[in-house]
Amino acid sequence: MKTAIVILNYNSKKDTIRYVNQIRTYEILDTIIVVDNNSSNLNEFEELEKLKANNIYVIKSDKNGGYSYGNNLGLKFLENLGNDYDFVAISNPDVEVKKEAFERCFEELANDDKLAVCAPIMLDGNGNHIRRSSWKIRTPKLDMINSTRLNQALFYKTFKNGEYNENDFKNKKLEVDCVSGAFFVIKYNVFKQIGFFDENVFLFYEEDILASKLKKIGLKEMSLNTINFKHFESQTIKKVMNYYNKMKILQKSKMYYQKTYNNISNFQIVIFTIINYWRKFELLFEIPIRKFLKK
Repeated sequence: MKTAIVILNYNSKKDTIRYVNQIRTYEILDTIIVVDNNSSNLNEFEELEKLKANNIYVIKSDKNGGYSYGNNLGLKFLENLGNDYDFVAISNPDVEVKKEAFERCFEELANDDKLAVCAPIMLDGNGNHIRRSSWKIRTPKLDMINSTRLNQALFYKTFKNGEYNENDFKNKKLEVDCVSGAFFVIKYNVFKQIGFFDENVFLFYEEDILASKLKKIGLKEMSLNTINFKHFESQTIKKVMNYYNKMKILQKSKMYYQKTYNNISNFQIVIFTIINYWRKFELLFEIPIRKFLKK
């Protein structure tokens, strides 16, 4: 089988160089593509270009178009190489993925015609399971509840039922709606069939959109719970984006997703708008508290 990985870099050259130097020794990976998403750091792309080798390509985006745009650039570059790829991994650079994790994902995908995406469970740098390793697709109701701290408290039972719990992850394999975009493997022909990522979102909700597309054609995603990868969650996003900017982008992506993929009504749009204003009010208190607790 023919395999590849697309790594999206934005002002994260140290992570990217470390990661590529780790996985370039994995003979199960035929092609490695690093996409620099028009980083603002001086000489970022020039430093990344030093990674180039026979099977390692480093390309640069003409703009920072976000997660979907940058990854699609790598996927289209892969398509232009002319090879018939079976599987492609999508990955952040701030991760550590062992060879076994790639092998298991490739094996699962090869043996199940209905399986389109699989991923190991996601751990933090200390080896703890990250809550958002995988999740249930955000229906309008679940998204409304999850949008504010107040709603999470008022509808706590429904909020928790909208997530997979610890017992779920005790299963060796767990069919899930969404896996984290930090690292996953997908069948390349399926990805092409659904038009890769939806570039109408800059950041956030990419995983729910992908899940919606796959469900529409009757395919599924899987969490492989006996293997894992570490996500160190470098602070790149936090460095370039404050809480309010993040929330603004999140809200825009949320409304696009709900309108386009869940066909919400005008009444539901009004409810989401009210909830958005309430979340802004919460942040007036939440942000100072977070900053204080980090001191």
